[in-house]
Amino acid sequence: MPRKGIDKFVVVRDKEIATHLVPGVFPAGRQAEWSAQNRTVTFTVHPLTNGVAMAVAGKEPRERLAKDIRVYEQDQRVYVCSMVPVPDERLPFINDTHAVFTSLQNIMDASSQDNEAVGIDGLLRMSALYREAMLRQVRVLQDARVVSEFISGEIDVFQSMHAVWHLLEIIYLSTNMPGLSTSVVPFYMEWLNFNFPSPLAEDGQSIIDGGGDADSLAKNADLWPYLQKLALRGHVTTLANMLERVAPSQELSAAASRWARELAKTSREMPLGSDEETAGSFNARWRQWNSELQNMATAVGSLLDVSGTQSDDAALSSLYTIVDIMRGDADAGSAAGETWQDVLGAILLYSEPTAQADRLPGLAHIVLEQFQTGDSTLLDRALVALLNHDLPEFLVYCNQIDSWLSAHLADMMEHINILEICRRVFAVDPREHYLLALGELYLTHENLWRVSMDYFGLCRTAAGTAVMEEYIVRMPLESDRKAQQVLRVCDLYGLKNARERIHRQLGRQKWQRGRLGAAIGHFAHVNDRNSISQICDQLWAEYLDSGKLTYGPIIDGVMAAGLKHDRLQFLTQYRDFHESYKTGEYASAGKLLLSILLNESAPAHAVPDLLIDTIPLLEGDKLVFSSDDTFELMRCAESLVQSPFATAAKPSANSAADKGNVGRDELSIFNVACARNLARSFVMQ
Repeated sequence: MPRKGIDKFVVVRDKEIATHLVPGVFPAGRQAEWSAQNRTVTFTVHPLTNGVAMAVAGKEPRERLAKDIRVYEQDQRVYVCSMVPVPDERLPFINDTHAVFTSLQNIMDASSQDNEAVGIDGLLRMSALYREAMLRQVRVLQDARVVSEFISGEIDVFQSMHAVWHLLEIIYLSTNMPGLSTSVVPFYMEWLNFNFPSPLAEDGQSIIDGGGDADSLAKNADLWPYLQKLALRGHVTTLANMLERVAPSQELSAAASRWARELAKTSREMPLGSDEETAGSFNARWRQWNSELQNMATAVGSLLDVSGTQSDDAALSSLYTIVDIMRGDADAGSAAGETWQDVLGAILLYSEPTAQADRLPGLAHIVLEQFQTGDSTLLDRALVALLNHDLPEFLVYCNQIDSWLSAHLADMMEHINILEICRRVFAVDPREHYLLALGELYLTHENLWRVSMDYFGLCRTAAGTAVMEEYIVRMPLESDRKAQQVLRVCDLYGLKNARERIHRQLGRQKWQRGRLGAAIGHFAHVNDRNSISQICDQLWAEYLDSGKLTYGPIIDGVMAAGLKHDRLQFLTQYRDFHESYKTGEYASAGKLLLSILLNESAPAHAVPDLLIDTIPLLEGDKLVFSSDDTFELMRCAESLVQSPFATAAKPSANSAADKGNVGRDELSIFNVACARNLARSFVMQ
């Protein structure tokens, strides 16, 4: 493709917003005047919802304009409105195809690691799952109680999506099996009759219901057009049945009756290829069958020319048209076909029954010259681009049909190894772009955030990871369950920085709500020792205020998770000290208290309170502390007196240090108790 054509395929992320604003952005009926006065509309889309803020803006800065600009009342307003979100009717389809998409990526990743190709068979199975989901969605929509304009539009979209996907599957997968030379004709005819059903079964039944006997059939004006459609679509068995039914009619001429029977017999003998038959054998049978049709066309044509009954014997003339179609006459097929798909099918079926997929562009070009391109639909343009192997333009048209289609087709094309040509044409990587765009679209629905994250993450590109990280750290965390889901996504895609930010955010939230154990757990995941220390100080301060050790369950839950922190260890040991003291296990209590002081696991502001807690044990009836233990206690007291903590300015009234501040009287009592215990220990030892 020439370089100058690149701009045609540059992907631009246009956000289309459907708004119904009252009052409007411009005065009613004065849009042209409003626009001429340097007016336009600007908007900002909320990054995580479908909310939109709209306002009036100038096309050019006012300083550049010589004339005065009229001011409208609407210029001062900001409109907060909504984009049309993903409809709820699509949720089952989105979830089903999301499961197929993730499974396909996992399969491809596993195959690359094992050095085993998935193969066309595997891709065909995954493609079939996508098509089943589309057809299931069509059936659901068709079964809706009220078929609104929206539902009808959705049905058209999904039918178009299926037609496009099915044809791509035929061209690049079904007829591309390794080691086989597969004709595209049966696959194309199956695609044509499935996605563009004509003639309908109801049409034939309606003709029969109008009168099942031969004479009634012959009189029915819809019969012969219907038989021509059967011939175009290759329904030769149904065609033979209808011809045999009408042949005995007295309304037909003798010639028409005879040739109706002959055509019915020849139709039933149409050769059908099989895997067991060689191409040479099939071609020989086909030439024989086509020769019979050529002879039949000559005979019927001579009857029309000799008798001059072409205008009178409509049945014989219609039979001649059907024979012409079936012997591969392109002009007859074009005249009878209503769409280019019909004509292409007739040419393939009756002229080139062994044609392969690479023959489609040439035949499509011949057929499309006979149809006005101005009347083509978006679906037509996408199908033609696919037949011509113009994959960049094909993706652009698919994106206009539906963003789901372009994203998943780009992904499938990547796995088929045909996307590289698009990368040479697009300004961005098409797979990455369409997957990111689809993920952003799904973020407008609150129930699809998890699906969006997978589309971002499975781009397998730096841009996809960056976009996912930007979105996920701003994800509203309404519940613990959602928070855990968000964290699992971070773990799944290796978003270390996002994971740390979310843990800190959750830790602050739990802290503010008084769920200190959960807060400690979140801070521990990011090794935020400072925040954990502050929470432990808060627990200590609450103990000093109330005199009750209520933090036991919190600490037990955190320690059970294997978290190690000096402040947590201090609180745990201090709780154990109290329990031992209450049960009268003074020796055990004394060892725990001395261990806390010697290991220096306690914060400096808690040391005075710990020393005071030793007084009952020092003055007890039983000797708890030995002389060496007493000397260690005295050393701790001496260090406390000489420490900056003892000489620093008095802390704030709300701090744990202030609440645990011990006066000189308490220290004097502690010193006396130590002296007595020391003397007693010397005597007893």
